[in-house]
Amino acid sequence: MKPTPLLNRLWMALQKCLWLKQLCTGGVVLLLVDTCQTGPRQAPLFAMLDAGHTGLTFANTITESDSVNVLNYYYCYNGGGVAVGDFNNDGRPDLFFGGNMVSSTLYLNEGNLRFRDVTQTARLTTTDWVMGVSVVDVNNDGWLDVYLNVAGPERAIRGHNRLFINGGLGKTGVPVFTEQAAAYGLAAESFNVQSAFFDYDRDGDLDMYLMTNQVNGVDKNMVVPPGYPVTRGATTDRLYENLGVSDSLGHPVFVDVSARVGIRHEGYGLGLSIADLNADGWPDIYVANDFMTNDHLYINQPDKAGKRVFTDQCQTGQRHQSYNGMGVDVADINNDAWPDVLVVDMLPQTNQRRKTTIAGMNYEKFLLESQAGYVPQFMRNTLQLNRGNGPAGVQFSDIGQLAGVHATDWSWGPLLADFDNDGLRDLYITNGFVKNITDLDFANYQAAETMFGSQQVRNDQQQALTKRLTGVSVSNYVFRNTGQLTFTDETENWGINRPSYSNGAVYADLDSDGDLDLVTSNINEPAYLYENRANKRPDAATFLTIKLLGSPQNRQGIGSTVTVYAGNRSQTVYASPVRGYLSSIDTPLHIGMGRARRADSVAVVWPDGWRQVLKNVKTNQQLTLSYRNRSAKTAPVPSETPLFVVANNALGIHCKHVENRHNDFVENPLLLRQYDRGGPALAVGDVDGRQGDDFFVGGSAGQPGLLFRQQANGRFIGAAINQPEARCEDAGALFFDADNDGDTDLYVASGGSEFKPESADYQDRLYLNNAARQPGNASFTLAPNALPAMRTSKSCVVGADYDHDGDIDLFVGGRYQPGAYPDAPRSYLLQNNGGTFQDVTAQTAPDLVRPGMVSGAVWTDVDNDGWTDLICVGEWMPITFFQNRHGRLVNVTGQTGLGDSRGWWNSILPVDIDRDGDMDYVVGNAGTNLDYAPKPGQPLALLAGDFDHNKRTKPIVFQYVLTANGTREQAPFAGRDDLLKQWVGLRGRFLDYASYGETTLAQLLTNTKPTEHTNLTASTFETSIIENLGGGRFKRRALPAEAQFSATFGILADDFTGDGLPDLLLTGNNHAGEVLYGWADASLGVLLAGDGRGHFRAVSPPHSGLFLANDHRSLAQLRTNRGRAVVLAAANADSLVALVQTQPTGGRVLTARPLDAYALLQHTDGRTSRHEFSYGVGYLTQSARSLTVPDKVRTITIADTRGNRRVVPTTDLPRINP
Repeated sequence: MKPTPLLNRLWMALQKCLWLKQLCTGGVVLLLVDTCQTGPRQAPLFAMLDAGHTGLTFANTITESDSVNVLNYYYCYNGGGVAVGDFNNDGRPDLFFGGNMVSSTLYLNEGNLRFRDVTQTARLTTTDWVMGVSVVDVNNDGWLDVYLNVAGPERAIRGHNRLFINGGLGKTGVPVFTEQAAAYGLAAESFNVQSAFFDYDRDGDLDMYLMTNQVNGVDKNMVVPPGYPVTRGATTDRLYENLGVSDSLGHPVFVDVSARVGIRHEGYGLGLSIADLNADGWPDIYVANDFMTNDHLYINQPDKAGKRVFTDQCQTGQRHQSYNGMGVDVADINNDAWPDVLVVDMLPQTNQRRKTTIAGMNYEKFLLESQAGYVPQFMRNTLQLNRGNGPAGVQFSDIGQLAGVHATDWSWGPLLADFDNDGLRDLYITNGFVKNITDLDFANYQAAETMFGSQQVRNDQQQALTKRLTGVSVSNYVFRNTGQLTFTDETENWGINRPSYSNGAVYADLDSDGDLDLVTSNINEPAYLYENRANKRPDAATFLTIKLLGSPQNRQGIGSTVTVYAGNRSQTVYASPVRGYLSSIDTPLHIGMGRARRADSVAVVWPDGWRQVLKNVKTNQQLTLSYRNRSAKTAPVPSETPLFVVANNALGIHCKHVENRHNDFVENPLLLRQYDRGGPALAVGDVDGRQGDDFFVGGSAGQPGLLFRQQANGRFIGAAINQPEARCEDAGALFFDADNDGDTDLYVASGGSEFKPESADYQDRLYLNNAARQPGNASFTLAPNALPAMRTSKSCVVGADYDHDGDIDLFVGGRYQPGAYPDAPRSYLLQNNGGTFQDVTAQTAPDLVRPGMVSGAVWTDVDNDGWTDLICVGEWMPITFFQNRHGRLVNVTGQTGLGDSRGWWNSILPVDIDRDGDMDYVVGNAGTNLDYAPKPGQPLALLAGDFDHNKRTKPIVFQYVLTANGTREQAPFAGRDDLLKQWVGLRGRFLDYASYGETTLAQLLTNTKPTEHTNLTASTFETSIIENLGGGRFKRRALPAEAQFSATFGILADDFTGDGLPDLLLTGNNHAGEVLYGWADASLGVLLAGDGRGHFRAVSPPHSGLFLANDHRSLAQLRTNRGRAVVLAAANADSLVALVQTQPTGGRVLTARPLDAYALLQHTDGRTSRHEFSYGVGYLTQSARSLTVPDKVRTITIADTRGNRRVVPTTDLPRINP
C-alpha cells in the first residue's frame, strides 16, 4: 500500500513513542506517603483558586478541524506560554497568557489574588498562533514590553513574531501597547517557539536568542550525521544582536548575527534557558530539542580575535540527554554555586502507560545513532548535575533517576523554585496531551483500519479514528527538594493533584506574602492559579525578595548573579526570566531562607562584572539592589590546583582498549546488560627485578594484552605479551611467583560472552617469566599444562597462601554462562603444587563450585585468626563470606549479620577505614541512579526458566511499579515485544499492549511451577561500606550520594588528601547496559575524603581533578622508581588514564615481600590500623603490594602467611621522592 500524506504524518508523530524509535529510558518513582504521622495532618501547601475569585478565565481552547488536527499539525496541542511582569508599574505582578487559536490575554493584578482582563484596552488582542512569551523592557523606557513567538500549522503561518511596545498608561490607567516588531528588526518569520533577551556580548544592551522548530513531512528521527541540513536551515536557531539605539528611530535595532557567532546547528527546539553554566561571567545558552536532534549546550567563548562566539559542547559536557526534550529550567539544586539543568521528556510513571507507549529495545538503531555522532538519548527527564569545569569544559552528570524526578509522563514545563522557603529549590512540572498518539494499540488499530480504499477514504478514516482517541490527562507534579540530591513527590500532599492538559507555567509572589504562587496555562480549560500558603503555616520559613535595578540599557538586571550567605550555607540565583516551557517569570528574585532571621551578606554581580555587597540583612523583606550602587569589579577567581592531574604523556603511557563487535541483546533481548564488555583488567608487579612497578593491561577478544615496563627514567614502554592467545577475551590478571623461582609470573583469566559454551577460548593462561634466569630482563612463555581444564567465562583471579604451604594459591571467579543466564558458572579454587595448579574446589570448598555470577573477590583475614578467608561478590549475589578453617573454606554468610545483602556487586576492597585494627570492606555496586534500582521492601527480581519448553531460558526481570490504582506491584521490566520474541506462546495471552500493561508477576507465571524456574533477587544497589564489628559480625552502610551516581567498579584506598587518613577513590559507569531506560554513565570518578572514623565526604571534581567520564573498569596503583604513586584508570573501549598527585603527601614507602600478608601500623595518636597486602582486589585489579606510610606512624609490624612477624623501623623505609 502506498502511504498517504496523512499516514506519513501519523508515522512521524508516532516516532515520539518507542515502538518506532524503541529506545528510551526512565523509571518508576517510588514515592510512599508516611502514614505514621502524629498529630493533625497539615493543610496542603497550595490551594487552587477558582476563576470566580481570580478572574482568570483564559482557556487555551483548540478547535479541531480537517485543517487543524494532530495528524496534519503535530504540535497542535503543544500549548502556549505564560508571562508575569508588572506592566502598569503599580508594584503588583500582572499575568499574560499566549493564545493559540484564541487571543492572547493580559490580566492586571488588582490585589488579593484578583485579576482584570484588559486585553482589548491594552491593544494586545492577537490572531496569530502564539507559543512562547517573553517579557522585557526592550527600549529601556521603564515599561515592560511583550515579545510573542508565532508558529502554527504550516499553511496557517502568514505572520511573524510580534513585539508589543508598552507606551505607558492610557487614559483609563491601563498600559497601551503598539506592535513594532518590524521597526526593531525582530519580525522573524519562521516556526518560532520561544525567545530570550540577554546581553551575550556584555556591551550593556540586551540581545535576543530565537529558538525555532518546523512542521513538515521530514522524518524527525531519521539518522543523519549531525550538521546535515535536513531542514535546510529552517530549524536553525538565530541570535539577534542589539546594535543600540538608532539615531533616526530613537529605539534599539536588532540584526541577525547567528552564523558569525556559531549558531549553526539545526534542532527541533522546545525549551530554552540562559545561564552562566561554566561560571566564567558570560551567559551561555541551553536549548532542549525534540526528537533525535541533540540538545544544544552553547558555551559563550572568545574566538581567536577576542570576539564572542558560541560552541556547542553537548558532546564533551554531557554523557546523554533526554530524547524528546521539552521544557528546560536551569537552577542550582544543591547550593554549590553551579547551575544544574533539568529537561523534561515523556516517560510515564505508571506501568500501564509505559507498556502501552514503549514496545521494546532496538539496540542496533541506538548504535547507528551513536556512530552517526549523536549524543546518546533516552526517553526520560534528565537532571543534569553541574560538576564544574574540567579539561574539556563544563561537565554534567544526569542524576534524574537517583533524584526520583525522571518519570512524569507527557511533561512540558519544569520550574525549579523554592516553594516551601527552606532554602532548596523544589520542582513543579506541567503535564498532559489531548490526543494520546503514542498509544501502541491505537497505532496498530489505525494502521489496520486504514489499509484499503482511495487516498481520500483512508484520510477520512484516519481523521475519524483520531477524533475518537483519548488523551493523556494526568496531574501536574510537584517535588520537594530533600537537600540530599533527591526529591520527594508531594503532588498529593501539596494539593497539586488535578488531571489536566497543562503547558506553560510561571511562579511569582502574586500576593506579596513571601511565598511563590503558581499559574498554569491549560488546553481547553481555564488557567490554574495555585495560592502558596507556606507563609500561613505556624512553622513558616523566612525569605528574601531581591529586586534588581539594572543599568540604563538593562533595567531589569538580566544576567546578574545574586548570592546570599547565611551561616554555613549560600544560595546563588541567576536573573534570567525565560524558564520552563514557553514562559517568562518576573525578574524579582525569590530566595527561601529557612530558619534564618538574617543573611550574613547579599552580593550581586552585575552582567558587566561590577559588584555590590550588603551585610547583615534582615529576612522577610523585599531588598532592592541598584546598579548605581556598584562598588568594585569582580576579581578573577584564581584557578584551583586539583589533587590529581593526568600524566600519560609524562609517563609515556599510551594505551587504548578496543572492544570487539558483539551484541548479547541479539541472542536475548531480555538481558539488562551485555557480558562481553567486562574489561580491561590491570595487574601491577615488578616483572624484571628493577626498582619500580610494571603493569599489564588486558585486551578484548582479538586484541593482545600489553605489558608496560618501567624504565630507569620512570617512563614506560608497552609491548604485546600474549599475541598468539589474542583470540581470548582477557578477564582478570595477576602477577605472582607461580613456580617459586624468584620472579613474577602472570596469570590471565578468560571471560566474555562471544564464544559458545565450553569453547577452548575460555581456557585461562599461565605465562611463566624467565627473569630469574636473565636478571634485569623479562620474557613470558605460556605454560600449557600448568592449569586444569577451565572452559567457562570468568571474571577475577585472586591469590593467597590459603593452605599455609608457602606458595600462592588462586581463586578464579566464574562470571557468565553463555546462553544460560542466570545460571551460576563454575568457579575454581586452584591449589599451587610447585607451579602446577589443581582444581580442589569440590573437596576443599564445595560451596565455591557455583557460588553465583562472581564479579569480584578478595582473600582477606576476616576474623584476624591468621588464616586468610575469602569474600566473593557478584550479580544477584549476597556479599558471600568463606571462612578458612585450616585450609577448608566454609560459607558463613548467614552468620555475618548483614541480612539480605543481595545486589549487583562488582568489586570489593579491604581497608581499615576506622583504624581499629581489623579489616572493613568497600564494595562497589550498580548504584541507585537506575529506574529499576531496588528500594526497601521492594527488591528487583529475576525469574528464569524454560517456561514454554522450547529449550531456551527466559530470564524475566520484575520490578515494583506503580499501577493505575496507585499500588505498587511486581511487573515485568521488558516491553511486550521483547518478551514475545523470547516467549512466543504469550502472544495469545497478550493480544494488545493494554493487557500486557496490567500484568503482574503472579499473573504472568500463572501456569508455571516454582520448581520450573530460578528465582533471584537484589535488595540493594548501593555502593557500600561493610564495617567490621568484630566477632564475625558486620554492618553495611551506603557511601555518600556521589558514590551512587553510577555503577562502581574500580576502588582504591590511600591517603590522597595528605591528612594521614585513609581516603577512597572510585571509578565506574556501565555502557554495557540496556538502552530501553538508559545505561549508567553519571560517574566522573569520585574522591571520598575519610575522617579516620569510617565516614567519608565527596570532594568536588574541580578540586579532586577527577573527570573520568568514560566506561571505567579496573583501577590500580603502582609506584615509580622514586616511590611516587601513580593511579591507573582503565576504561572499556577507551584510553587508559594515568593520574599523579599534585601535592606531595609525604611519608615513606613500604614494599611487601611475596609472602607478606599484612602490616599493623601504630600511629602517634595511639590508634592501630591494619593493611593487607592483597594479590588481587577491587574489580579485575591487582595494585602494587606496597604501602604509603604516613609520617605520623610510630612502628610497623609485618606478618607473613605463616604468622611470622617482624618489626620494620620507619626510618629504614625510603621516603617518597616526587
